[in-house]
Amino acid sequence: MMAKRIYDLNLLTVFDAVMQQGSVAKAADKLELTPASVSLALSRLRDSLGKPLFVRKGRGIAPTLYANQLHASVGDELHRIANALGMQNEFDPASSKRQFVLAGQSYFDQIFLTHCSAWSREAPGLRIAFRAEEDNFHKPIEMLSERQADIYLGSLPINHPSILQQRVGEEELVVACSRNHPRIGDSLNLDQFFTENHATLTEGRCGSLYLYQLCDAPLPTRHVRYRSDSLLHVMAAAARSDLLCVTTVRLARLWEDTLALRILPLPFSLRSVPIYLSIHRSQENDKGNQWLTGQLRNLFLDMPSLMAAQ
Repeated sequence: MMAKRIYDLNLLTVFDAVMQQGSVAKAADKLELTPASVSLALSRLRDSLGKPLFVRKGRGIAPTLYANQLHASVGDELHRIANALGMQNEFDPASSKRQFVLAGQSYFDQIFLTHCSAWSREAPGLRIAFRAEEDNFHKPIEMLSERQADIYLGSLPINHPSILQQRVGEEELVVACSRNHPRIGDSLNLDQFFTENHATLTEGRCGSLYLYQLCDAPLPTRHVRYRSDSLLHVMAAAARSDLLCVTTVRLARLWEDTLALRILPLPFSLRSVPIYLSIHRSQENDKGNQWLTGQLRNLFLDMPSLMAAQ
């Protein structure tokens, strides 16, 4: 009878970190190891399994199909073991050097920047990376399940057994244009809105920011002359042209003076855009994740109004 092979859990932990971070250097930084140590661990795991795990891609590496399948099988179990052993139950923001990866619509990145100084005072060694991704039903599940992100922020509800989600706030949408717009003054009616040309998000990035999904009544088609993956780029295009754009009050307030924007209410009724915070179920007891989730909840508790932006 062939004896079962025993695998070194430390090697799988290193493998998990490389899969999460996407590079040997970033995994080494997270694990507080040298890149050479991480590479050696990957080589030992590859030899033990007898199958290649990564291939060269440009200046970095990319996981093989087998590595993706392996990570899908062992990733959750590694985090459950870590939780059971209390490895993630200790977190002191004042001394932690952890790196968190947040993902979601690109405009959230701008919101975080305004709070970085406050967070750095409480957690000076903490590092937070942000990945701009599409706002759809599939991307949060994919990124959280594959540990490409610790927290995902989006505008769509998710119903998946591996994902824990909570609604942490909402956004009000407004119209933004240049303060020097030749035809738009201090008010905007329905005919003007649909007569003017517009800058918008590309549809794949919109999620619930897609205008027509938020209105209960049918709307005319807008004349779109510019599209971008970034809501900030959309606002900048409107500020430097005769285009109109629809954006969130929160982002409009941040940039109205810098971009010299005129902020106006929409000339029709729209529902507010919900903000959902999602994590993987295996991370539920992670004290670090709990701390950061609390910070984000507080950030979105305050819903800015259009009156404050004027």
